[in-house]
Amino acid sequence: MALAIADELSISLEVYVGGMDDLPSLLNQIKKDPPVDVFVSRGGNAGLLGELTGTPVIQVRTGPFDVLSCIAIAKEISCNIALTSYREPFLGTELMEKTMGVMITPIIFSNMIDLERQIQQAADEGQYCVVGGGPSVNFANKYGLPSVFLSTSPENIKDAILRAVEIGNSNRIEKRKNSRLTAILDSIYDGVIVVNQEGQIELINSAAARILRCDAASLTHKNVIDSIPNTQLDKVLRNGLAEIGEIQTIRNVHIVTNRVPIKDGEHTVGAVATFQEVAGVMKAERKVRREITAGGFKARFNFQDVIGTTPIMEEKKEMAKWFAESNLTVLIYGPSGTGKELFAQSIHNYSSRCCSPFVAVNCGALPPSLLESELFGYEEGAFTGASRKGKSGLFELAHTGTIFLDEIEALPIELQSRLLRVLQEREVIRVGGEQIIPVDIRVIAATNQSPDRLVADKKMRSDLFYRLSVLYLEIPSLAMRKPDIPLLCQHFLGPDACKDLKPVMEKVMYYFAAYSWPGNIRELYNIVQRLAFFRKKSNIQDTVEEILQKICPEILAATRDEGEPKSQQNEEPVTDLRNELALHEREYIDEIVKDSRNMEEAAKRLGIGLSTLWRKVKKIREEEKN
Repeated sequence: MALAIADELSISLEVYVGGMDDLPSLLNQIKKDPPVDVFVSRGGNAGLLGELTGTPVIQVRTGPFDVLSCIAIAKEISCNIALTSYREPFLGTELMEKTMGVMITPIIFSNMIDLERQIQQAADEGQYCVVGGGPSVNFANKYGLPSVFLSTSPENIKDAILRAVEIGNSNRIEKRKNSRLTAILDSIYDGVIVVNQEGQIELINSAAARILRCDAASLTHKNVIDSIPNTQLDKVLRNGLAEIGEIQTIRNVHIVTNRVPIKDGEHTVGAVATFQEVAGVMKAERKVRREITAGGFKARFNFQDVIGTTPIMEEKKEMAKWFAESNLTVLIYGPSGTGKELFAQSIHNYSSRCCSPFVAVNCGALPPSLLESELFGYEEGAFTGASRKGKSGLFELAHTGTIFLDEIEALPIELQSRLLRVLQEREVIRVGGEQIIPVDIRVIAATNQSPDRLVADKKMRSDLFYRLSVLYLEIPSLAMRKPDIPLLCQHFLGPDACKDLKPVMEKVMYYFAAYSWPGNIRELYNIVQRLAFFRKKSNIQDTVEEILQKICPEILAATRDEGEPKSQQNEEPVTDLRNELALHEREYIDEIVKDSRNMEEAAKRLGIGLSTLWRKVKKIREEEKN
């Protein structure tokens, strides 16, 4: 009947025949691929199928008219009728007795042994006609009782099959949704654990299994407290409160987690945790900071951009390269215009932090009222005019890279204590904030004033000075490295301009060598550019002195102060620049040595090593003897 109805409805149906005792062997015969969507059965078979398989079972209903029809047939045999049913009695048996004029004895069973025992008992007690399914008929025949097979109408079978199709389609849709959800959860980077109201794990994705080094399948449907201790999802189930951005350790793995209750109205019916490894979060944070800062915080210069071949410059460059190999704080001292930021950028680009931000801050260029918020950042509403979203400070933007604090002496004393904490703890607190933000930074500070004098004049805290000068680099003034002037001029002018200006440059070098260059390299650059411009605009017959008188009379005056006769104005200046520069170097070293308490102080003021100074002094003394 079922096959005929399924054929009529164009529905694919597999039929297996057997009683409750046959179910285990029948289930082994059923193909597992594709899996069964839904079972259709009746009575005891229907109940047992659900218990054995966990697959949806549609029970074929035996309606009142089916029962009445069978009782009418059984009445012809006996008025004492034994009506069998699985676990629950048929409804309306009292009304059937009155209507049909029979006595109905219900036989309610839960298994075949129980059914056989009760039918045997009915056979011993009297003459009954058994009405029931196939097993009931078989046992009735066994114990000599007449029986009527309780048939089901085609309408009820058709209704069961249609309901099975509907349930099967719904389950397929639900399975597709679950498969899609599982695929989505397995594809995301965050670990996800979902528990039900009893704390049993309903879902754990592959990322969670990877992070926690566990087998997801073995943990599903198990209690989360026993299976994954310290998730604290049981706490969320109890209080129904979300916990966001918590740091915890599970199975020796440090994670950042969000724990959120799942609610049905006011009732908490589950909880979900999403989490990542702390190491992964930090890596992502560094990448975000790099992308945010990629546009403006880069170091452009390297050591090859530091022009100079004098021994003192070679020594300084070599020392700076040593400094670049460490993460220690550096204090750079040098007169204004000597190239302190050039050295700072070169140190950064030569270090392992070269791919991270280089944030340069001129403390003297920012008003004291803005320095704190610019350096440390601020939270929303920290002060009038503050951005609604708050702002990251420059220390935060330099994370994993280098921050260069130029003119550090301009930092107000009250801010120096906060800077000291950054140097000590490598952490900042935004203005108006309470959260401590760790930063991985290298600090390079610079000043154009004597650090000792700054501390003595109480413009710099002594403890800050000692923190900043872990590594100390003193950049020499241009007056201490005058042999580098020709190289610097060539670099500033470029090869083409050097060819055009070669005659003039050769003559002007005498004057450059005599000048003290208070503005250092910055001043030299400006004067060289000015010289090139005026040379093009001036009369070609103008002498070098006439050009210098126009563009930089102080250089001319300095040369005359050195004692050059005025009659030499129209003569060729001395072209042996090396001898001139060597003479000035000897005079400068003599002056510094005489003015210092000892050779160590003199070496420090000159910005050279003590052994280098001894070597130069020895050479000077030998030349004086000769």
